Amino acid sequence: MIRVNLRDDWREFIEAAAPKLGLRYSMPSTFEQNTIAFLNARRRTVPRRPRIVHESREFRSQSLGQHAMDYLALKKLINEGGDLTSYLSRDVQRSRAGENDKALNTWGLQHLHFRPSGTRDVLFVRITDSAVFVVKFLPHGSQHRETWVDPSLLRILHDNWPDASATRELRGITPEPLSSDQRIALRKNNVNFAVAMQDGTAHMGAEVGITAAGRCIQDMLDCDRIFAELDRWQRVVEENESAIRSALKVAAPEELWIRMKFEEDGCWFYEAVRNVRLALHTQAA
Repeated sequence: MIRVNLRDDWREFIEAAAPKLGLRYSMPSTFEQNTIAFLNARRRTVPRRPRIVHESREFRSQSLGQHAMDYLALKKLINEGGDLTSYLSRDVQRSRAGENDKALNTWGLQHLHFRPSGTRDVLFVRITDSAVFVVKFLPHGSQHRETWVDPSLLRILHDNWPDASATRELRGITPEPLSSDQRIALRKNNVNFAVAMQDGTAHMGAEVGITAAGRCIQDMLDCDRIFAELDRWQRVVEENESAIRSALKVAAPEELWIRMKFEEDGCWFYEAVRNVRLALHTQAA
């Protein structure tokens, strides 16, 4: 009999990795809910790696004023792959990265403060593995609720970087004109809405959208994919016990314990009793 439980391996991984993202594994929540919260937190944090900074025409036309020197320091930090945690949403700093960032969940936009101590004005950016696309800066706070639903953010992304997959066109849809108050109300109630571009097309952000509970739909799809892959590989291992025993020269009924190891750049199998890595190739979760 072969011992294998890949779902337990995934649970062990996110229980250990969650604190690094400011999360705790929540026992009252389901395994799936904990996975979705983990994926959400992983999107909200920014792994340290050098990134190229691309600035929109609209941002370059803004007067940075008192933010000029702070922006240069931030840009240098981004280029060098420094730690951006202290510039991100206060949620991330306060160990609440599992909470929903609706601008990120709907439009794929992060906001960066000009200084670690925080600033009234924040930079709206799209962050990828290799680049940071600076859209523009806007004031934020309870008196600036319209900032988070400002349609110009998506229009700037579309106009400046049409080939960067920063927005998604909704074909066959005529965008409905919405007032600022209407957009605020829709976002507050977790309702997706399209933004009219200058060319008359309707677009949403790069993300798939937001659920009624405020979660990013992409996280839920990724959660389903992860569990489907875990189940598939579980079957593969169980159905190939004889071949694995033969390759490792482990005769029945000796214990054989196959586990999956998860890392940032991928995942792999190993036999835990003998600590031997197996040549079963997988894709990163």
